[in-house]
Amino acid sequence: MFTRNSSVEPKTIEPASQPQPPGLNTARRPGPPAPPDGSSQSKSVIGKDLRILGQGLKIISQGTIQVDGEVEGDVRGSEVIIGDTGQVTGMVAAERVIVRGKISGVIKGVTVALQASSKVVGDIHHMSLAIEQGAEFDGRCKRPSDPNELNLDAPAQPGPQGAPIPLPRAS
Repeated sequence: MFTRNSSVEPKTIEPASQPQPPGLNTARRPGPPAPPDGSSQSKSVIGKDLRILGQGLKIISQGTIQVDGEVEGDVRGSEVIIGDTGQVTGMVAAERVIVRGKISGVIKGVTVALQASSKVVGDIHHMSLAIEQGAEFDGRCKRPSDPNELNLDAPAQPGPQGAPIPLPRAS
Protein backbone atom coordinates (compact mmCIF):
# COMPACT_ATOMS: atom_id res chain seq x y z
CA MET A 1 0.00 0.00 0.00
CA PHE A 2 2.74 2.46 0.96
CA THR A 3 6.18 2.45 -0.56
CA ARG A 4 9.26 4.41 0.25
CA ASN A 5 11.27 6.15 -2.38
CA SER A 6 14.89 5.93 -1.22
CA SER A 7 15.99 8.66 -3.63
CA VAL A 8 14.06 11.31 -1.70
CA GLU A 9 15.83 12.49 1.44
CA PRO A 10 13.83 14.05 4.29
CA LYS A 11 14.13 17.81 4.58
CA THR A 12 15.81 19.28 7.62
CA ILE A 13 13.73 21.74 9.57
CA GLU A 14 15.34 25.07 10.22
CA PRO A 15 14.26 27.12 13.25
CA ALA A 16 12.28 30.21 12.37
CA SER A 17 14.31 33.33 12.82
CA GLN A 18 12.54 35.97 14.85
CA PRO A 19 13.84 39.39 15.77
CA GLN A 20 15.26 39.41 19.31
CA PRO A 21 14.45 42.23 21.69
CA PRO A 22 17.48 44.33 22.61
CA GLY A 23 19.39 43.11 25.67
CA LEU A 24 18.18 39.49 25.37
CA ASN A 25 20.92 36.93 25.89
CA THR A 26 20.62 34.54 22.92
CA ALA A 27 23.42 32.24 24.16
CA ARG A 28 21.14 30.72 26.84
CA ARG A 29 20.44 27.01 26.48
CA PRO A 30 16.79 25.99 26.44
CA GLY A 31 15.54 23.88 29.33
CA PRO A 32 14.58 24.22 32.95
CA PRO A 33 16.26 26.97 34.94
CA ALA A 34 19.16 26.05 37.18
CA PRO A 35 18.44 25.73 40.91
CA PRO A 36 18.92 29.04 42.75
CA ASP A 37 21.64 27.60 45.02
CA GLY A 38 23.83 26.88 41.97
CA SER A 39 23.86 23.10 42.49
CA SER A 40 23.50 20.84 39.47
CA GLN A 41 21.58 18.09 41.25
CA SER A 42 18.92 16.46 39.12
CA LYS A 43 15.81 14.45 39.94
CA SER A 44 15.22 11.05 38.39
CA VAL A 45 11.68 9.67 38.47
CA ILE A 46 10.59 6.05 38.14
CA GLY A 47 7.00 6.49 36.95
CA LYS A 48 4.01 4.68 38.39
CA ASP A 49 3.59 2.62 35.21
CA LEU A 50 7.16 1.28 35.42
CA ARG A 51 8.29 -1.99 37.07
CA ILE A 52 12.01 -2.63 37.45
CA LEU A 53 12.78 -6.19 38.51
CA GLY A 54 16.03 -8.13 38.69
CA GLN A 55 18.28 -10.19 40.88
CA GLY A 56 21.05 -8.05 42.38
CA LEU A 57 19.62 -4.91 40.78
CA LYS A 58 21.00 -1.56 42.01
CA ILE A 59 19.71 1.86 41.02
CA ILE A 60 22.28 4.52 41.97
CA SER A 61 22.07 8.28 41.48
CA GLN A 62 24.17 11.24 42.59
CA GLY A 63 20.99 13.31 42.94
CA THR A 64 17.38 12.73 43.92
CA ILE A 65 15.45 9.60 42.95
CA GLN A 66 11.67 9.49 43.18
CA VAL A 67 10.06 6.05 42.93
CA ASP A 68 6.39 6.09 41.94
CA GLY A 69 6.50 2.64 40.33
CA GLU A 70 7.82 -0.72 41.53
CA VAL A 71 11.48 -1.62 42.10
CA GLU A 72 12.81 -5.00 43.14
CA GLY A 73 16.38 -4.16 44.10
CA ASP A 74 18.46 -1.56 45.92
CA VAL A 75 17.91 2.17 45.46
CA ARG A 76 20.61 4.71 46.39
CA GLY A 77 20.94 8.45 45.95
CA SER A 78 21.59 11.65 47.84
CA GLU A 79 17.82 11.81 48.41
CA VAL A 80 15.31 9.00 47.80
CA ILE A 81 11.57 9.68 47.76
CA ILE A 82 9.15 6.76 47.65
CA GLY A 83 5.90 8.24 46.31
CA ASP A 84 2.35 7.24 47.30
CA THR A 85 2.22 4.60 44.55
CA GLY A 86 5.87 3.56 44.92
CA GLN A 87 7.01 0.13 46.09
CA VAL A 88 10.57 -0.99 46.79
CA THR A 89 11.65 -4.50 47.74
CA GLY A 90 15.29 -4.13 48.73
CA MET A 91 17.56 -1.66 50.46
CA VAL A 92 16.97 2.09 50.26
CA ALA A 93 20.01 4.20 51.17
CA ALA A 94 20.41 7.99 51.04
CA GLU A 95 21.31 11.02 53.10
CA ARG A 96 17.58 11.78 53.19
CA VAL A 97 14.81 9.18 52.74
CA ILE A 98 11.14 10.17 52.49
CA VAL A 99 8.59 7.34 52.38
CA ARG A 100 4.98 7.76 51.30
CA GLY A 101 4.60 4.33 49.67
CA LYS A 102 5.75 0.80 50.56
CA ILE A 103 9.21 -0.53 51.38
CA SER A 104 10.05 -4.12 52.20
CA GLY A 105 13.70 -4.10 53.20
CA VAL A 106 16.36 -2.13 55.01
CA ILE A 107 16.35 1.68 55.05
CA LYS A 108 19.63 3.50 55.71
CA GLY A 109 19.57 7.26 55.94
CA VAL A 110 20.87 10.18 57.95
CA THR A 111 17.31 11.57 57.94
CA VAL A 112 14.37 9.21 57.48
CA ALA A 113 10.72 10.35 57.34
CA LEU A 114 7.79 7.93 57.24
CA GLN A 115 4.73 9.87 56.15
CA ALA A 116 1.13 8.94 56.99
CA SER A 117 0.56 6.82 53.87
CA SER A 118 3.78 4.77 54.26
CA LYS A 119 4.07 1.04 54.95
CA VAL A 120 7.52 -0.23 55.90
CA VAL A 121 8.50 -3.80 56.73
CA GLY A 122 12.18 -3.95 57.65
CA ASP A 123 14.86 -2.30 59.73
CA ILE A 124 15.69 1.40 59.70
CA HIS A 125 19.24 2.64 60.37
CA HIS A 126 19.14 6.39 60.90
CA MET A 127 20.46 9.45 62.72
CA SER A 128 17.07 11.21 62.68
CA LEU A 129 13.71 9.44 62.32
CA ALA A 130 10.25 10.98 61.98
CA ILE A 131 7.09 8.85 61.85
CA GLU A 132 3.78 10.55 61.12
CA GLN A 133 0.55 9.33 62.65
CA GLY A 134 -0.98 6.72 60.35
CA ALA A 135 2.32 5.36 59.06
CA GLU A 136 2.77 1.59 59.34
CA PHE A 137 6.15 0.26 60.45
CA ASP A 138 7.10 -3.32 61.30
CA GLY A 139 10.78 -3.68 62.07
CA ARG A 140 13.61 -2.42 64.22
CA CYS A 141 15.18 1.03 64.48
CA LYS A 142 18.88 1.51 65.04
CA ARG A 143 20.55 4.85 65.66
CA PRO A 144 24.36 4.55 65.63
CA SER A 145 26.48 6.81 67.81
CA ASP A 146 28.51 7.93 64.77
CA PRO A 147 26.96 8.87 61.37
CA ASN A 148 29.83 7.08 59.59
CA GLU A 149 28.51 3.80 61.00
CA LEU A 150 25.49 4.12 58.69
CA ASN A 151 27.81 3.19 55.80
CA LEU A 152 25.33 4.24 53.11
CA ASP A 153 27.39 2.64 50.32
CA ALA A 154 27.61 -0.86 51.86
CA PRO A 155 25.27 -3.68 50.83
CA ALA A 156 22.53 -4.78 53.22
CA GLN A 157 23.44 -7.50 55.70
CA PRO A 158 21.34 -10.68 55.77
CA GLY A 159 18.61 -10.81 58.39
CA PRO A 160 18.55 -12.91 61.57
CA GLN A 161 17.72 -16.05 59.58
CA GLY A 162 21.28 -16.13 58.22
CA ALA A 163 22.75 -16.01 54.75
CA PRO A 164 20.59 -16.18 51.65
CA ILE A 165 20.02 -19.64 50.16
CA PRO A 166 22.14 -20.15 47.04
CA LEU A 167 20.33 -21.07 43.82
CA PRO A 168 21.13 -24.48 42.30
CA ARG A 169 23.43 -24.40 39.30
CA ALA A 170 22.30 -25.70 35.93
CA SER A 171 24.42 -28.62 34.73
